[in-house]
Amino acid sequence: MIRRATIDDLDSIVSIENRVFREPWTKKQILNELKQLSGKIVNVIEKEDIIGYIMVQKVQNEAQILNIAIDIHCQCKGLGKKLLKHTLDELGSETDVFLEVRESNLQAIKLYSDFNFEDIGIRQGYYSDGENALMMHKREETYAMV
Repeated sequence: MIRRATIDDLDSIVSIENRVFREPWTKKQILNELKQLSGKIVNVIEKEDIIGYIMVQKVQNEAQILNIAIDIHCQCKGLGKKLLKHTLDELGSETDVFLEVRESNLQAIKLYSDFNFEDIGIRQGYYSDGENALMMHKREETYAMV
């Protein structure tokens, strides 16, 4: 089931964040996203427990995917695709969507490419360890293709 996250989901999201990312967001940063003010959207996917989440900032007809994660033991089962599709549908067909992803994160890049996100550039040294970020963009007219 996919639903809008609440403050009660904070500890579950923080736990997944810490398991999945080598540079995890802090509990305070995640809490700020969960308040969902100013166009912020946070969705979770759960079975018995929360197994993933996505965080998005939307302003008018543009959205930035800030973070998406599926817990380690649930990866490669189509759950990230399901969560991303649900969220893109929620954003609507008139929204341009942007994101940054580590150049080394081939699994995520494939997921985004499957949704017709296109490479639009590189942010040199974007991550604190010096790794570059691939900038990707999905125009609204490509939504129907997935």
